[in-house]
Amino acid sequence: MTSISITGIGVISSLGIGREAFWEGCLAARSGVKQITTFDTEPYSSNVAACVVDFTPAGFMSPMTYRRMSRISRMAVAASIEAVDDSGLCLDRMNRERVAVVMGTSYGSSSHVDGFYRSLLADGPRGAQPLLFPETVPNAPASHISIYHKIQGPNATLCQNEISAETGMAYARSLLDGNVVDVVLLGGAEELSEILFGCYDAVGGLNKIRVNKGEDIQPKPGGGLILGEGAAVLIMERSESARQRGAKIYGSLEASIIAGDVSAMGHYAKDGRQMARAIVRSMEKAGIQPVDIDHVSVSANYAKDLDIMELEQIESCLQCSNRDMWISPLKYLIGDFGAAGTTRAAAILLSLYHQISLPAISISKLRMAEEMPIEWGPCQRGTIDKALMTSTTFGGGTAAIIFSK
Repeated sequence: MTSISITGIGVISSLGIGREAFWEGCLAARSGVKQITTFDTEPYSSNVAACVVDFTPAGFMSPMTYRRMSRISRMAVAASIEAVDDSGLCLDRMNRERVAVVMGTSYGSSSHVDGFYRSLLADGPRGAQPLLFPETVPNAPASHISIYHKIQGPNATLCQNEISAETGMAYARSLLDGNVVDVVLLGGAEELSEILFGCYDAVGGLNKIRVNKGEDIQPKPGGGLILGEGAAVLIMERSESARQRGAKIYGSLEASIIAGDVSAMGHYAKDGRQMARAIVRSMEKAGIQPVDIDHVSVSANYAKDLDIMELEQIESCLQCSNRDMWISPLKYLIGDFGAAGTTRAAAILLSLYHQISLPAISISKLRMAEEMPIEWGPCQRGTIDKALMTSTTFGGGTAAIIFSK
């Protein structure tokens, strides 16, 4: 099996703009959940989300470049610029046909879709706005990344709800394993919009929390998910090539397993059999045992069914009966969205690189989180060699990914 390294990271997140600001936010266990100010939340049961603020695309590209991009595309391209710069790759000296762009997104630019169809329904075909239409397709962010960097290799967008980025990671690996390309810009991006927020509220998925300006926000586990937004891009290449060019290596992708379960739409699989299967298969593929896992990043998002099911499978698969394991539910800080996979992966890779653990919560305390405030353990220096990331989505999709130092 080909060894795959990650050599560049770019992040636009609710914890901060850029890789360093994001990492500082992770270390401080700073919540990105805020009161929404970009649209009127009065009709909805919640008024909070993990919003990206202070993002200025002009800090990454010229106004002429981004003026017709949607918010999601602007964040995605900005993250790709930071990632490519961080990797040290000189695309001008490379065969751009051997470079791929793979993106994951659940909904693409939901705000542009909303705007386009509102005008279409109001005024008929003549009301359709041609400037909005190009951004209504989910592959717009990936296309903009290719256009900006003049990349001519494979360009793909994967849509699998909350595990869109994880699915993209598995596909990106297959391109490198098959020697189709030499480098993959793997990313995930999502934007928060009123139409998306309203849809999640309508199906009863949101954490019903409302706050006044300046109030402390303390979502309760089990109360429903908190939506988020942002973008993250990772540079993936074969480890041999990365070492030959003297690249900084954040970590290696050891295994990426995607599995599917059967559950009702709008609900998570309750028995967790496929999540357990994905975890076990990922360890088998990586050639490791449960005791070798030093860090676990879970996809817990305040939704009761998911959080409980995931804890049970982690305890079972990693044989935690005789130890109180600490796990990192990063979505408690950044919210849940289709790009959360690459954002969480970025945090894990930074943790492996700096050898500093991410903020975590013990399983025993997480089980009691509905009754008492969440207590994050401090980040600590120490040996972190292997990390497991678990993910799941409405409808039963699940993923397990293992990274190593």
